[in-house]
Amino acid sequence: MAAAAELAKERGVAGATIARVCQRSGLPVSSVYWHFEDKDHLFAEVIRTSFATWLVSVPRWEVTPETTIAGGLRRVMGQSSRTFADMPSFLRIGMQVLLDTGEDHAKTREAYIAVREQVHQMISAWMSALLPESLGDDTSEDLASLVVAFSDGMIVGSQIYPDWDPEEYIELLAGAIAAIVEPGA
Repeated sequence: MAAAAELAKERGVAGATIARVCQRSGLPVSSVYWHFEDKDHLFAEVIRTSFATWLVSVPRWEVTPETTIAGGLRRVMGQSSRTFADMPSFLRIGMQVLLDTGEDHAKTREAYIAVREQVHQMISAWMSALLPESLGDDTSEDLASLVVAFSDGMIVGSQIYPDWDPEEYIELLAGAIAAIVEPGA
């Protein structure tokens, strides 16, 4: 899987063939096909494995008595965004196939959408625990969608701008959300 991730970084998912993965890893083609039905299934597993590794390296969406929406967003998004410049494999591969609606990368795309949904659910549950009950579950879902979409933009920004500093944008987002849901805070 490491060879597949390296090749996807160098050549893109389309250029990372099973033959090249086998050449890079030193494994026979039969070994790859023993574990994976095809290249699409291989890259779907690369996404899941890379995401699991990344997830243990970033802070949790935890709620303590001291947690505020703004403080929590700053903490988790601040540390998470610092990993974007290095572009973990699940992000690099996922972004490559996200808009591809063809069948060539359907399983890889599904795996990426599934990990994004997992993040969305974690953020939504965290928001639900912190928001006033009067705002309801729809607000938690909407704010989680906003945070995930914002993170997608930060991923793109980290690749475009060489002097990218996401902290100021995280501060703007955290402040804006807090002003809406924690008036007077």
